[in-house]
Amino acid sequence: MISLDKYKDAKKIDDIEVSISYKIIELFSAGLYSSPNKAFEELICNSYDALANTVSVYVSPDLAADGAFVWVCDNGLGLNSKELKNLWKIGESSKRLVPDEEETRLQIGQFGIGKLSTYILARNLTYISKKDNRYLLTTMDYNRIQGDTQRIFLDEIEISEMDAKSLVEQYTIVSGKDMVSFKMFGCEASDSWTLSILTDLKAKATEIQEGRLKWILRSALPLSPGFNLYYNREKIESSKIKIPILKTWIIGKDDITAESLEYATCVHDEDTDTYSVDFEFLKGVNGAFILYEDSLLGGKSSGYGRSHGIFLSIRGRLINLDDPLLGMEAFSHGAFNRCRIIINADGLDSNLTSTRESVKDSRPFNELKNYIKKKFNNEVRKYYFEVEEQQEKKKSVGYRLSQTAYTTSKKPIYKFIEKYYANEISNPFLIEKPQDTSAEELLPQYDDEDQEAKQVIETIEWGILGAQSPIAKLNLKTKTLTINSLHPYIANYSDAYRNTLPLESLVITEVLTEAFLYEIGIDETDIHAIMKKRDDTFRQLALSDREGVPAVAQLLHDAVANPMGLEDAVYRAFLALGFEARRIGGNGKPDGYAEAILGYNPDGTTKNYSLTFDAKSTAGERIAAGTAKLSGLKRHQADYHATYAVEVAIGYAGEDDPESAIAKESQQQAVTVMKVQDLARLLLFAAPKQLGLAKLQNLFETCYTPSQVTAWIDELIQEKSDQGPYFDIIEVVYNLQKTDPEPPTIEVVRMKVNEKLKTSFSTAKIRTYIEALKNIIPGQFHLDDRYVSVDCSPEIIKRHITNAINSEVPAAMRDIYNAMFSK
Repeated sequence: MISLDKYKDAKKIDDIEVSISYKIIELFSAGLYSSPNKAFEELICNSYDALANTVSVYVSPDLAADGAFVWVCDNGLGLNSKELKNLWKIGESSKRLVPDEEETRLQIGQFGIGKLSTYILARNLTYISKKDNRYLLTTMDYNRIQGDTQRIFLDEIEISEMDAKSLVEQYTIVSGKDMVSFKMFGCEASDSWTLSILTDLKAKATEIQEGRLKWILRSALPLSPGFNLYYNREKIESSKIKIPILKTWIIGKDDITAESLEYATCVHDEDTDTYSVDFEFLKGVNGAFILYEDSLLGGKSSGYGRSHGIFLSIRGRLINLDDPLLGMEAFSHGAFNRCRIIINADGLDSNLTSTRESVKDSRPFNELKNYIKKKFNNEVRKYYFEVEEQQEKKKSVGYRLSQTAYTTSKKPIYKFIEKYYANEISNPFLIEKPQDTSAEELLPQYDDEDQEAKQVIETIEWGILGAQSPIAKLNLKTKTLTINSLHPYIANYSDAYRNTLPLESLVITEVLTEAFLYEIGIDETDIHAIMKKRDDTFRQLALSDREGVPAVAQLLHDAVANPMGLEDAVYRAFLALGFEARRIGGNGKPDGYAEAILGYNPDGTTKNYSLTFDAKSTAGERIAAGTAKLSGLKRHQADYHATYAVEVAIGYAGEDDPESAIAKESQQQAVTVMKVQDLARLLLFAAPKQLGLAKLQNLFETCYTPSQVTAWIDELIQEKSDQGPYFDIIEVVYNLQKTDPEPPTIEVVRMKVNEKLKTSFSTAKIRTYIEALKNIIPGQFHLDDRYVSVDCSPEIIKRHITNAINSEVPAAMRDIYNAMFSK
C-alpha cells in the first residue's frame, strides 16, 4: 500500500463510503472478470469516458518481482472530491448524466462495476487526480473486505503539488525516463489528469502476456487522432493488415442485402457522405465487410488474437474479442477466414451484459446477426466463389487453347494483326482494332517461334456491351475476351448450362472464325456480312419462343393468383410487346433487361431505348414502399446503362393516393411502378390500339406512380382504334418474298401497300401495323429491325389470326380484335 508518512502536507479531508460485500466482489471480479487483461481495458475505458486524448499504460517488466506495479495515466477531466466519491459507488455510474460529455464522446461505461476487475490483479488500487489545481488521492485496500463486510470507508486525501510530484514520479520515472506521454507537472502541465496505480500484485498478474495485451489494446479500444494510447512509452496503433484487399462492402451503400430485408432501410447522410442501415429495432448500424486476397489466419500475431471474423463495437469499444461469430454457427470457412466484418452498433448499448463482453439475446441483436449472415452468404461468399471460379476459368481457357494447333488459334490472330497494320482491315466485327498498340508490341505474342508466348485469350469476362452489340469482343492487347451478357443468346441460355465452358467455347470459336476469314483473304465486306448474319441467327434462335400478346396477358392474370410465376410472366410480357428482352436475375441484379429497337433519326442518333425490369411478388395483395426497394432498381438501371427502370407487382399500398409513400418514392427515384393488372391491359390493347414501342416510350418517360400508369393506359383505351391494312401488308410481304431475292424492308412494304391501296401511309404508321401483327401471331409474322417476313401464305396466316383471337383473347375484347381485321 502506498505510504504517505513522508508527505507532511498530506491531509485527510473526508471519508469515501464504499458499500460492498466480499460476496459481491468475488462474483464480479473472479466470475465476470476472469481475464487479467480486463483490468487494463476497464481502466482505459474510464480514461476514454473522461475525454482524455492521451493515455499511458505501464507494466513492470517482471510482474512476479517484489514491488512490481502497473498503472494507467490519462489527461482526461480529472476527479474532484464529489467525483472521487461517485467513482466508488458500486453499481452506479453518472457518466451518461452529463450532456456535454455524452455529446463530445459517447460514453462506454454505464454500470459502475468495471473498477472491480482490478481485484484479480492487485490488493491495492490508488487513484491520484489533478483537477481545479487540487491534487486528491484515495486507495482501495481489497484486503479490508472480509466475509462479513458490508461497507468500508476510504480516506480522501489532499496533497500539495510538490508532494504529488514526488509521489507520482516514484512510479512514472523508470530508469530515468518519464513513462507518461504528456506533462503532469510544470508550466506545460495538463490542466487535469488521473493516475490509477495497482500495487501489491497478485499471482494472476503474472499471467499477463505483453503480446496479447497489446493486441487487445489496439483491437478493442477506439484508437483515433483524438484518443492516443501508449504502452511502456510505445504508441499503440490500430491493427493493420498487410494482405491486399479484394473487395469492400460498405454497410448501407449499394447494400443489396439490406434492400432485400423488409425490416431494413439504407441511410445516406449527404452532409458527411456516410452510410448506415436502420433496422426495425436497431438504428444507425455502420461499418464494412472486407474480403482479403488471402487467409487472415496465421502470422506472428495470431497467437495473441484474431484478425478475421466479426468485430462488433459499441460506442467505440470492441465487444467480442474472442468470439468471431457472435455465437452463430460457422460460416463458409474459405471466405470467412479471409473476411473482416467491422460492425458499429451503438444502438445495442442497452443490450450489453454487465461485463460489456457480450450482448444479451434480444430482437435488435437477432436482427443484426440475421443481416450479417445474409450479407456474408449472399454477397461476400458469392463474390469469393465467383473470383475463385474466374481464376479457375482463366487457367481453363489457357489450357484449352494450349491444346489447339498453332494454325487454329495463334496464326489467324497473327495474320489479323499483320493485315491490320498493313491497312487491310478497317471494320472487324468481333475483334477490337488495336489502335493504341504497335505491331512490334503485339506480333511477338502470337509468333509460333516464341514457345513461351502466352495464349491468344488469357481472360474471359462477362460484361455489359449492350443488347445490339455482338456476342463478344476480343481485346488483343490485354488478351481479354468480353462476352456480352446482354446479347439475347447469352442472356437466354447462360443458365441452361451447369458451367459456362460450352458457351465460352462457342464464343471463342466465333472470334477465331472471324480471324481465319481474314487470314484466307475473304473480302472484308463479306466477312462482316457473314459474322453479322451468324450473330443475327443467334439472336433469332434466342427469341424464337416469343408468344402472342393475348396468351401472355393470360399468364399475367394467372400470376395474380400465383405470384411465383410473376417474374417469368413479366419477362414474356416485354418480349410480347416487341422488346428484345432477356432474363438476368440473381443477387444485386435486375430480373431482366429489355431494349426497344427503333433504328436511327435522320441526324444519325439512335431512337433505341432500354429498361431494366423487376417483378415483386408477395403473399398479400399489396406491397409496401419499403418492400418495393426502388433505390435498388435505380442502381440496376445505372449498372446496365438502361434508359428507364420498371417495377411490376400485384398491387401497392397507397397505389391510388398521390401522397402515399410509394407515389413519392417512385417520383423521387424516377422509376415506373406498375400493377400486374395494368401490364395485362397494356398487352391486350397494344394490338388494336397500334401501340408501338415508340409510342410506349412516353409511358416510361412521363409516368412513375401506379395511378399515373393506370391513367395513361385508360387514355390509350379511349383512343379510337385504327383499322389498318393488315391483310394487305401480309399479302405484300408474301409476294415480295416470292419475287424478290432481297428480304423486304418496312420502307419497301410501305411503298407497295400505298401503290396497291392508293394511300399515303408513313413508314412509322406501317411499322405500327407490322408490330401489331407480330404481337398477335409472332410465330408466323416477323420483324427483324427493318426487315419483314412471313412463314406461310396469307390464307394460312388469316386462319392463325382468327384462331388466336378466338382462343387467346378474352371474350369481352374479341369484338375489338375482330374489328382490326374487318377491312
